[in-house]
Amino acid sequence: MLKLRAIGHDGLDAASDLLTKGFPSRTRDFWRRGLKRLLDHEGTAGAGPIGNFLMAGETPIGILLTIARSDEGTGRKVINLSSWYVEESHRWYAPRMLLAAMSDSRATYTDLTPSKAAAELNNHLGFRTIDYDLPLFALPWLAIAGRRRGRLVALDAVPAGAIAEALMRDLRAHRDLGCIVTVIESGGRHHPLVFDVIRKKRIPLARVIYAESSDLVTDNLAILARLLLRHGVPLLCLQLPRGRHVPHAWRWKSGLRYQVKGEWDERIIDELYSERVLLKV
Repeated sequence: MLKLRAIGHDGLDAASDLLTKGFPSRTRDFWRRGLKRLLDHEGTAGAGPIGNFLMAGETPIGILLTIARSDEGTGRKVINLSSWYVEESHRWYAPRMLLAAMSDSRATYTDLTPSKAAAELNNHLGFRTIDYDLPLFALPWLAIAGRRRGRLVALDAVPAGAIAEALMRDLRAHRDLGCIVTVIESGGRHHPLVFDVIRKKRIPLARVIYAESSDLVTDNLAILARLLLRHGVPLLCLQLPRGRHVPHAWRWKSGLRYQVKGEWDERIIDELYSERVLLKV
């Protein structure tokens, strides 16, 4: 009989083994490090289990990672359905495993990195698809030629009450996770930005993890370029609606998508506490 069991510290090895089978381009050590970060996040944020094993008796034959948080803007629970894998002999049970993870009708569910097969399954489960492109920006040039509509404010210098305290906690947590966090003051308001840094062919590349809109980034590329260059980052990628073109960008990846079920503002780039940050994918 098949059943679900929450992933805990005692399941780290089994979880790493299953995810390595499902995603062979990533090493077992990669998954073990990422799972450890997820478990640490669970412990500090009280976010609940990081996912479930699918069990055949006492043997794990499937896994689904879930990353839960509270959305400051809406007050709703957001559950990011991250990586999942089920052994071929029991693949028929995968939809039930996903449905079991979506039992809270009040929550919003996201899949930020769906494969083609996962996207098709998500469509049947009521997800909608948001298409986007991922252009690349060369920051040394933009430090000179980019726009500037506001001014940068350090996170610790933001006036009390200018940003909701719940969001401030999330921003501080992401700074502790190694993200670059800053705030743009413009029009009498304070707008937070979060960047994660990865390496592509050994070159540091910043990704926008949180922004109220892509316009906030493109309208302030000059000051953001200088900030990122000070951190040793020469390149930036930014999620833009499919087909949109902006000055000083060149095409890097196009035809990408993420999927959502529930309340979601598509103007906001919001990948806080996602696999981008915690799993480094």
